Amino acid sequence: MRKNWPYFIVASFLNAVLITGAFIEFKLRGIAGVETPAPQPTWYEINPLVFTGGIFLISFLVIMGIIIIKDLVSGIGKKLHSLNESLGSSQPSQLAIDNGQ
Repeated sequence: MRKNWPYFIVASFLNAVLITGAFIEFKLRGIAGVETPAPQPTWYEINPLVFTGGIFLISFLVIMGIIIIKDLVSGIGKKLHSLNESLGSSQPSQLAIDNGQ
């Protein structure tokens, strides 16, 4: 997992840039039509740099969460597999002798 840090950071950065670009495009076009005067929504006051930073942080945390959960599941699977193998390799004659006494 340590080798993949640059990929996680680049993926989070690209995700943040794409979402921020879509947000700015949506913000510049506006929702209201040309003829109808409407008050500006409060999201017009959002700073794009702060928005990009927040999206980067959220993207990074989600990617890391997915990777950590995947590693936990595979680690639990390996432990269960080794436990199953150790239980399967025990000698049945030895267990029968222990249970008889």
